[in-house]
Amino acid sequence: MNLSPLIYFSRLYGANPDLVTCGGGNTSMKEDGVMYVKGSGTALKDAVTETFVGMNHTNLLNMLDDVYPEDDVAREAKFLKDVTAAKLPGEEAKRPSVEALLHALFPQKFVLHLHPSLVNGLTCAKNGKEECARLFGDSVVWVPACKPGYVLAKLMKDIFDASKKTIKTVLLENHGVFFAADTVEGLATSLNGMMNALTSQVKEFPDVEYDGEEPGFAEKIKRVSGKNFVQFNASPSALKFAESKAAAEPIMKPFNPDQIVYCGPKVKFAMCEGCLDQIDANVIIMKGVGIYAIGDTEKNANNCMTLVKDAMKVATYAKAFGGEQPMAQELVDFIVNWEVESYRKSVK
Repeated sequence: MNLSPLIYFSRLYGANPDLVTCGGGNTSMKEDGVMYVKGSGTALKDAVTETFVGMNHTNLLNMLDDVYPEDDVAREAKFLKDVTAAKLPGEEAKRPSVEALLHALFPQKFVLHLHPSLVNGLTCAKNGKEECARLFGDSVVWVPACKPGYVLAKLMKDIFDASKKTIKTVLLENHGVFFAADTVEGLATSLNGMMNALTSQVKEFPDVEYDGEEPGFAEKIKRVSGKNFVQFNASPSALKFAESKAAAEPIMKPFNPDQIVYCGPKVKFAMCEGCLDQIDANVIIMKGVGIYAIGDTEKNANNCMTLVKDAMKVATYAKAFGGEQPMAQELVDFIVNWEVESYRKSVK
């Protein structure tokens, strides 16, 4: 299979920071019973032939007719085993994206899955489902928040089976968007149409970039947290969220799995320097000062801050769609303990 079109649009969209943060998002291509999907822990912007994992499309779809355990651990272990078994010979060393089974559900040749902040302003909003119907009618399918992995794949299969028309675009609550098309140009048309429609609804745009000085709390944060790398943000948006604990509330809980993977499940709000004597989170919002992101490595701290910016953007965009709606605690707990995201974190 010639993967040139897949590599092309993977790099194109992967290099756009408005569409992809850190290692988020994945892509796939199908032909003659074979599907190539982005490997877990790889970056779209750096896509090459080796980035993708060859899989037996029929074997993937057959998983959805199997019976899986109710227990989370047992179910996801079987899910991982079966997805691994669906890889083609010679692909043993690669690990496919956890969303490989979702890609397999689409009959179209190309699939693009992204987590743009603007899109998640809708998927992470209180009125997201209603606003999706208002803006896109039945051309976009809304999938309610649920546990990722097999549970999500089975829910999507049921939605696909019940549909009377071919599904091309799916919005996943508190997650992101899938676009499917038989041409690369078709993907672009769907993506641009959605981004333009959402932009037209937004009344307030975030301002999250900052290149100024850090006011002097970084060394204490390093000492107390035991981590050596700190990023600081006092952008206009960050200062708005740092005005008070009430102002910070919209970004105190994660909106999507990426924020859990790169920032952890908790955010600390510090009223004063003395409140920094105990740090049990990777994100610290300091009243009147700004936002700190910490990590064991420089890359981890940078990634954490990238997802902090994402959270600020999502919360700001969500105002146009009824206000922010973070992930349910049950789903946060599942992600924290999910083997798949633990693996992704280990290679991020």
